[in-house]
Amino acid sequence: MNRKLFLPLLVLMLAISACTLQSATPTLVPTVIVPATDTMLPPAATDTPVPPPAATVTPVPPTPALTSTPVTPSASGLTLDQLKNATYNTPSLGKTVTLVNGAYSEGSGANGFSVQMLNTYALGDLNGDGKADAAIILVENGGGTGQFESVIAVTDQGGKPHQQSQALLGDRVQIKSVDISSGVVHLDMLVQGPNDPMCCPSLAQKQNYWLIDNRLWLMRVTSTISGTVHYINVDSPGIWTTVSNPFTVNGGVTVLPFENTLAYKIYKTDGTKVNESSLTVTPASGTAGTFTHSFNLSSAGITDWVIIQFIDVSAADGSTISLGSVILMAH
Repeated sequence: MNRKLFLPLLVLMLAISACTLQSATPTLVPTVIVPATDTMLPPAATDTPVPPPAATVTPVPPTPALTSTPVTPSASGLTLDQLKNATYNTPSLGKTVTLVNGAYSEGSGANGFSVQMLNTYALGDLNGDGKADAAIILVENGGGTGQFESVIAVTDQGGKPHQQSQALLGDRVQIKSVDISSGVVHLDMLVQGPNDPMCCPSLAQKQNYWLIDNRLWLMRVTSTISGTVHYINVDSPGIWTTVSNPFTVNGGVTVLPFENTLAYKIYKTDGTKVNESSLTVTPASGTAGTFTHSFNLSSAGITDWVIIQFIDVSAADGSTISLGSVILMAH
């Protein structure tokens, strides 16, 4: 065979062979794996608000990995030594005390009273001034077996600690870690389940607190029960949205509440309760569900920011299993 024709013929034969093999090979389609559980993961956007310029509020970021290691303070801001020797008004028993190296006590026995600051705390900016504020845990004892724990938001005012706000956490709960991220206090803790004695909480729970108008607001509660995460998500309207009455809120739950019913509460940011009632959750796939509810606040004369909390209340003991919230400007 003519050597000049051999190479072109060889190239042509190889090309034909390749095409034949390609046509014989089936097209691969990516496999979409649907999770076996019906866990509705919270979209990150719901935790990443941008606060309105005129509002005295602090936004919530995506929930970080919680750690029991305290955050290192900035060059300017509160220090651990200041926090352990500051004056506080105790949330449970309402006494004003000055700690000395993290502790205070008076009296003894049934007439005794003591306060202790736990070593689990966090430093971080709570009010947007760039200085290290703090979230600390105080434990009060009034002479009995109760150990009443609270989270205290402490801000830097002129270089000195100031108790800005506080929230009761419960009797003998266990705080695993405290974290501050973008002004939000994240608590990882164990609380008493319906069958737990007070001494021994076993229900894993995470709580998020926002500092809004100088008040600590509980904005999210997530519980893990038998390996299942109980979570409430508000899908729309988005946080910091301006709405006109009437308006509709849509959301979902990872686990259907008792009798498919959620409670809700509406507050002004100064703490005034506007209304409370309940709504029905519609079952979706598996254990998950969705809800849609219309609100009309015009009769209450609301022309300001409102916080709406949606709550899954335990039928066993009335405690909060999960909670989701949204903050809106209502007209």
